[in-house]
Amino acid sequence: MKNILCASAFLLCSAALAVAPSDTPGATPVSGVPAPAASIRAQAEAATNKPKPPDVKPEAKKEESKDAKGAQPEAAPALAPGAVGDLASLQKHFPNLKSSVKADGTLIVDERFPMKGKGTLEDPFIVSWDQLTAASEVYDPRKGQKKIPDFVQVLDGQYVSVTGYVAFPIYVKEPKEMLSMLNQWDGCCIGTPPTPYDAIEVHLKDVATKEQKMATFGTVAGRLSVKPYLVGDWLVGLYVMDSAVVSKPKQGGSGS
Repeated sequence: MKNILCASAFLLCSAALAVAPSDTPGATPVSGVPAPAASIRAQAEAATNKPKPPDVKPEAKKEESKDAKGAQPEAAPALAPGAVGDLASLQKHFPNLKSSVKADGTLIVDERFPMKGKGTLEDPFIVSWDQLTAASEVYDPRKGQKKIPDFVQVLDGQYVSVTGYVAFPIYVKEPKEMLSMLNQWDGCCIGTPPTPYDAIEVHLKDVATKEQKMATFGTVAGRLSVKPYLVGDWLVGLYVMDSAVVSKPKQGGSGS
């Protein structure tokens, strides 16, 4: 498992390099990248000053324009699809998951995992590592166990807050990626290397500050995705957090 951080860093770099201009004719040009060359037929028509017949009838274009003008953008939902900000919603989307709610509004998922909050940007769920790591009890593709448990799936697409050890890429001046981990690890040989169950690949909303880059412990909050990354049947990563922010950064501590 000592290669998990390297594997995560490699995945982050690969994801960044994967964004490339399309070679498909008609694709929107990217700034600084020339548009695809016109087809032979188009070049021949241009040479003879012959206008290209329109692909869409003027009437159709007019009607399309009218529809577009009258269309109203849909408002962004307060919660992600399948949101479970209260007990009723949770029971509706996960009827087989035994859950309850305390007097203070804290959800108790699977009769053992407390989740404070509403799962929104303004009030994210406060999630424990116990809940995240418990996925290993029933989810292990290498052993043929390929169903993600509901007590983890319930977090997919929700805004969550997790407190733990953090690590940033080495030799990156302005990092926007990091790992949030249950155990402390220096990225090499000191500490306990993370596993897919006790680490989150974090994509920050903004570039990390100097204070954050020097931190070994802190709280991260953002939208969590339960996104298994498999190489064959080997699980390399499970949790990804986007649009995240880091708070309470601390060096060499455990949050106390």
